[in-house]
Amino acid sequence: MTSRSPGLPLSPPPAVPPALPRLAAGLLGVLLWGAGLGLAPASAQSAFPERFQRGTGTVRPLTRVERPLPMVRQPAVRQPANLPAAQLRPEPGRYPAPREPGMGRPGRPRPGGGWGGVGIGVGAGIIGGILLDQATRPRVYEPEYDEPPPPRYPRRPVVTVEEDFDEPATRPPRRTRPVREAAPPRRTPPRTARPAPGPPAVSVPAVAETRFVPDEILIELAPNAQADTVLRRHRAVLLASRSFALPGVTLIRARLEGGRTARGVLAQMARDRDVAGAQPNYLYALQQPAPGDTAALPPAAPVPDKQPQYIVEKLRLGDLHKLARGEKIRVAVIDSGADQAHPELKGVVEASFDALGGEARPHAHGTAMAAAILAQTQLQGVAPAARLLAARAFSGEAGPAAASGTTFHILTALDWAAGEGARVFNLSFAGPQDRLLSRSLAGARDKGIVAIAAAGNGGAKAAPLYPGADPSVIAVTATDAEDKPFSQASRGSHIAVAAPGVDVLAAEPEGRYAFSSGTSIAAAHVSGIVALLLEKRPDLNLEGVRKLLTESAVDLGSRGRDAVFGAGRVDAPAALARALPVSELGR
Repeated sequence: MTSRSPGLPLSPPPAVPPALPRLAAGLLGVLLWGAGLGLAPASAQSAFPERFQRGTGTVRPLTRVERPLPMVRQPAVRQPANLPAAQLRPEPGRYPAPREPGMGRPGRPRPGGGWGGVGIGVGAGIIGGILLDQATRPRVYEPEYDEPPPPRYPRRPVVTVEEDFDEPATRPPRRTRPVREAAPPRRTPPRTARPAPGPPAVSVPAVAETRFVPDEILIELAPNAQADTVLRRHRAVLLASRSFALPGVTLIRARLEGGRTARGVLAQMARDRDVAGAQPNYLYALQQPAPGDTAALPPAAPVPDKQPQYIVEKLRLGDLHKLARGEKIRVAVIDSGADQAHPELKGVVEASFDALGGEARPHAHGTAMAAAILAQTQLQGVAPAARLLAARAFSGEAGPAAASGTTFHILTALDWAAGEGARVFNLSFAGPQDRLLSRSLAGARDKGIVAIAAAGNGGAKAAPLYPGADPSVIAVTATDAEDKPFSQASRGSHIAVAAPGVDVLAAEPEGRYAFSSGTSIAAAHVSGIVALLLEKRPDLNLEGVRKLLTESAVDLGSRGRDAVFGAGRVDAPAALARALPVSELGR
């Protein structure tokens, strides 16, 4: 860019009309084209001489006769060597014809080619195109001479006032678009991948565990698996097959052949894809009182009024029965059966069931548990108006397996009691941890059934016993008349509450009575209290009952909850008061 001196304006060059270059280019092209056409006759004469008259330059058509014939080479004629040059005759076809008037030099074309005019015209067109392109191009803006070109898209004029130069110019507010509410996100159900088939849930007992039937196993088949194929593969014989509603499973009870043991076969089944689950048929024992803790009374002997009946004072049954008696609440006692002809149980049995089959003989344990809950005559039951569901799942036979029951029989009894509308399960037995039993108790909890279990008589250093240690039950330990713990009771953080269970007068078969001690009868007393609570509050579930019992319990031992007493000894009136509305408490 050139510099510009102030005060000396430069005059712009004169503008050239845009049409003048185009006109000049067109004229130049026409002149050049005409010049090319003027040279065409000479070139045509030289290229095609036979079509022109000699000496005239006029064109005439070429006839068929006048067309040049192909040259035939004649044989050479020998000339005498001594003849003069004038007498020599030319050989025909050897030399060209002599030149005639009007023709050019013999054998040579006249100057000028046949494409001269075309070439000149093409060159003229190229030059004209270049000139035309230069003429039609937009003029370059020269800031020294020209005015700036107008913008392509003119902006709106901005009006400013001289007085307001010191203040920033304000623009009108922009129109805000209405805010649209965002559409709610689509709820697409999550795609859950189908779980890959995993290893079967097989419970292989530890080496130190002996509480199971050695030659029996319980099998849960995988979908589409054939029972005959699985049994044949593992050399087992079918004993029974049953579907259970509470755990939601169909089980096969099988006996092993050929001296095979349950532990060895279960280890093999852990790799069998046709087996969804398998475990031993565990053994459970009723929590019998220890020798010396039971004193039998003759059938016709009167029942002492004070010491044997200390539970009436401890549980304040007189005041309690004024508010509730367990009306129409069905309590299932899963035990060794009960002597339904005993005077304490007349008229209270709603239904009975025998999961073992065969001949059933009344057993002392089942009769004592049922009377502790529903006694009617000389004894005072905790819930005398409740209804008894007596389920026999324990044999009660003498011997090493006295009063023992298996997993299969207990599950059968629980399923039956749930189908009969039981609201309370009394489980006064103990044994090993059992996966199938735990599933059954969880199913009962989901149905609103409250399961009460004995903590067990294993002693202070024993491992937790089941089902007392299962989270789906309320575990109960035993205390005596002075609120001291039962010496043989199990300990643990799973214990919820304590109840009277030492030297308690209980019913026995054939109309007899006996003193009994243990966590079994303590659990039966708590089952009666739960029946009273459910009479007034049918909506209570397991956790609701647990909360009422633990929050109203009398604290014993160390302050707060402990492994010996749990939350403390049950206080039935206080628990019922928490469950009843204020209007009923004032009656």
